[in-house]
Amino acid sequence: FSTKDLVGFLIMIMILVMLTLFHPYMLGDPDNFTPANPLVTPVH
Repeated sequence: FSTKDLVGFLIMIMILVMLTLFHPYMLGDPDNFTPANPLVTPVH
């Protein structure tokens, strides 16, 4: 079982590293990239 667990762990780590390094903003909120306007208040 340890070999299969190790392979699964390495695959998950590789996916996480590739997501972090190559597509860091893929899971981010698009509202974080709009510039702030001090004259307009956000929707409550």
